[in-house]
Amino acid sequence: MKIRSLVVAFIALASLPSVLPAATLGEMTRSADVEWMIGKWASEDGKVSFSYTWKLDRHALAVTFKMGEHESEGMILVKPGTDDVIYGGADNRGGMVVGKWTKLNDNPTLISTHTDAEGNQRKMAVEYVKTDANTITVKLHTVGDDGQPAPAADREVIFKRQP
Repeated sequence: MKIRSLVVAFIALASLPSVLPAATLGEMTRSADVEWMIGKWASEDGKVSFSYTWKLDRHALAVTFKMGEHESEGMILVKPGTDDVIYGGADNRGGMVVGKWTKLNDNPTLISTHTDAEGNQRKMAVEYVKTDANTITVKLHTVGDDGQPAPAADREVIFKRQP
């Protein structure tokens, strides 16, 4: 009888919400000092744009990207039970992207894998470098078989904050 009571008590305790709630994505971006990324951005020539918009009480960021006819949308969120900040998205060509945020050269960086509609995969790292409050340099790095970004960027694009 005692064992049964202990099991019932344990199950009841396990079902209670945690006393210390997990950090929201909003809290994590503030503590990592990367809130400067939130907003709308466009390349200097206007051909590429992206935005980060808070959703769900700062538990998620909606992401949009447009380059010519190519468009994608996704979400950034914290994987429950971890400190991992992950990304998942889809594009208008039947592809999808999954990735994880990290730091490269002390800058926020998304290491991701894009799978196109035919199942072909391409890995890349996108490093965001703050120039000033209204300018970001985005550096694109190839990712090796070991999952690590190449030290030098293959391409850099400057983006300006949009109203």
